[in-house]
Amino acid sequence: MINPDARRVVRIQLRLTLLAMLLGLAVADAPLNAAMSVLLGGLCAIIPALVYIRIAGTLQRGDPAAIMRSHYRAAAAKFILTLLLFGGVLLFFKDLSVPGLFGGFIAATSAYWFGLLIKN
Repeated sequence: MINPDARRVVRIQLRLTLLAMLLGLAVADAPLNAAMSVLLGGLCAIIPALVYIRIAGTLQRGDPAAIMRSHYRAAAAKFILTLLLFGGVLLFFKDLSVPGLFGGFIAATSAYWFGLLIKN
């Protein structure tokens, strides 16, 4: 079962990524390329967040040390997966808009701050 707060943050990440994609479609010289780059950048943040939730969410109650180890493992997995996803995207997508990629990543990552501000 996914924590409702974690689910809310992932939904915000998806919405911010879609909003950034629409912005990329509106202002970029190559709109489809920019929108795809933004989507890939957003996924570089969303997929590791889901992995973190999966790993850290397995222990909800119990020994505090075990819960903390679970969060450390989840954070390490999230960091490594983020690096691998960025590396894969930069390696395999040649017509990439790098500002769009990082813009999508920043938009999705900013969901953590919006999650703190938005309570519903």
